[in-house]
Amino acid sequence: MRRMPLVTAAVVATFALAALAQAAPAEILPLDQVRPGMKGIGRTVFEGTRIDEFQVEIIGVLENVGPKQSIILARLTGGPLAQTGVIAGMSGSPVLIDGKLVGAVAYGFPFSKETIAGITPIGEMIEVTRTDAAPAARPASARLRLPFGGANGPLAPLDQEALLSALKRARGRIPTSGPLGSGLPGTLANQSLTPLALPLTFSGFDPQAFAWARDIFGDLGFAPVMAGGGQGRAPVAPLPAFEPGGAIGISLVEGDLDLSATGTITHIDQDRVYAFGHPFYNLGPTQFPMRKAYVYSVFPSLYQSWKISTPAEEPVGTMDQDRTTAISGRLGRAPRMIPVEVELKTSRGQERRFSFRLVDDELFSPVLAFVSLASVLQGNERAFGTSTIRVDGRITLAGGREVRVDDLFAEEQPAQRAAALVAAPLAYLLSNDFERVTIDKLQVTVSSLETVQTATLQRAWIERSGPVRPGSVVPLRVLLRTYRGETRSETIPVSVPASAPPGNYSILVTDGPSLAAIEQREMRQPFVPKDLDQLVRAINGLRRNHHLYARLLRADEGAIVGGEYMQSLPPSVLSVLGGSSEQGAVVPIRTASVWEFDLPTEYAVSGTRVLSLNVER
Repeated sequence: MRRMPLVTAAVVATFALAALAQAAPAEILPLDQVRPGMKGIGRTVFEGTRIDEFQVEIIGVLENVGPKQSIILARLTGGPLAQTGVIAGMSGSPVLIDGKLVGAVAYGFPFSKETIAGITPIGEMIEVTRTDAAPAARPASARLRLPFGGANGPLAPLDQEALLSALKRARGRIPTSGPLGSGLPGTLANQSLTPLALPLTFSGFDPQAFAWARDIFGDLGFAPVMAGGGQGRAPVAPLPAFEPGGAIGISLVEGDLDLSATGTITHIDQDRVYAFGHPFYNLGPTQFPMRKAYVYSVFPSLYQSWKISTPAEEPVGTMDQDRTTAISGRLGRAPRMIPVEVELKTSRGQERRFSFRLVDDELFSPVLAFVSLASVLQGNERAFGTSTIRVDGRITLAGGREVRVDDLFAEEQPAQRAAALVAAPLAYLLSNDFERVTIDKLQVTVSSLETVQTATLQRAWIERSGPVRPGSVVPLRVLLRTYRGETRSETIPVSVPASAPPGNYSILVTDGPSLAAIEQREMRQPFVPKDLDQLVRAINGLRRNHHLYARLLRADEGAIVGGEYMQSLPPSVLSVLGGSSEQGAVVPIRTASVWEFDLPTEYAVSGTRVLSLNVER
């Protein structure tokens, strides 16, 4: 689709905002004036872009369902509602009585035989999303917090279970009514209202990755839907301007992959837009693109029907508040997003490129990076029969810092493990407690092979007959046996430092995960960085599956101080460090590494060997 020139787009946006400013917002009916038996109308899109009306009859008001929060109970009729019940995607549908705005349809009863909905009062939607009253910083609880330290390194492994656990911890309490109690119709007794699920449309995603992502997002209050194509585009253009009752899309991913949630606009006051009537995810301050949306149809379901929809056109504004009773945003400027470039290469010379953008968010950016990269890689893996994936990722930070991760995966689910290699550092960077991190860009290069590239360390030996002196180089031979039984020999030049004192030394030859596990045992505690620079160094220093590591070790007195190795320390220094008041900050060590070597290979290597070496004067 051809993009509108920037000057033209700015002019159009100016005229759109001027038109909105001229249209007076609907008058508001205060909650204390809402009475059972009142009748009114609601507005929403059931198909296309046409805003249809449905009938509303007030049943009663549920007070204090949350701190100073109320829900209006109402019976809805008209349109397809008799067959569908309350529809996911109606979140935010405005309800008016005598032309005055009451609130937004936002809650429903799953499996209900009657179309009874919960309406969020408009006064609470406006009050809770006031930007002058809302804090500008995201609370730490609304970040994707992953624990430091795992069995095999300073960063905990990232997988579906870890993602879902972190997402559930980050989500604040979403208010529901609980049991409705006495005084209401018997059909509602002991029932609970739940927020209407938001249709979450995946476009351009691999079906296998979608099935996996559906399990994650489905447990978080969304209704994941698979759509065709890459960039979401409506079948008609241009779409009508934003107005109450119209469909609104909130983008998470844009470009060759597209992921967005759909709801309904409740209220527009000049350039301020209010929607949903319940949270998107209760994130607080946000910077998510707002887009127009097109509704193809309504899919009926016994549990909860949902709108089949797609986002349309370019962003028209920014959702900047995600609160317990509503989302709100401002028309005009679209928010900054994180650009992602993925290049795929196969052993047969085939290449594919993907370009998309992720929302810049402390909670959702790592999740979306994981899902998007897994989709791209799994689609490529299935198409070319890949058995091994080599990934090289670069995360460029504002200010000149760069984080680089690369590794080779040849075991079960290599695509998900490769995606996690990039997404996990993103989570640690964005959720760090030291300083705000801005991701300038994310670049990923992936090479796929149609063979299983694994090898085991069969032997290791020293090729030297004479004495070993300080300053000499000792050839260390290692023998690798590949997956198919072939043998490969490599030579590692062990350099004995000229300052090395005579005595007995050990040579450790091991794979990356094993070395990471050894280092974790040495620390005797989880890795906790002291500043952003130390976190960046830890990520850049992650041990790799396709590398062999060699160390020349000797008995020595040292310590790990704040996660940093300090070797060959005098007894006086060790005594001072041992008296540190910060518990666990100093860990004594009994060996020192006087030389290290990193040997890259073409295989995911496993195995460990330890040799003895005597250094003479």
